[in-house]
Amino acid sequence: MRKKYFGEEAAFAFVWNAADADGMWEGDDATIAAEFGVTDDEAYSVLSELCDRNRVQRVGERQYIIVRWRELDETDEEVEPEAHR
Repeated sequence: MRKKYFGEEAAFAFVWNAADADGMWEGDDATIAAEFGVTDDEAYSVLSELCDRNRVQRVGERQYIIVRWRELDETDEEVEPEAHR
């Protein structure tokens, strides 16, 4: 079985698309690992990198928030993650 592309951009796009209307995402490294078919360690590393680069912030045990989420007056194209352009 072929693995999905896995990297920081793909992981961020996954989080972005799974986030609720307020930019909150319920998940963790195991969620990302299951989605992309990688180890928990690989997923943890990428999720940590997203936090270090201030793309997401951990706000709970299994909850993250996207740092720059859509504003009500912005279009999707203005804030859409690079992976979708």
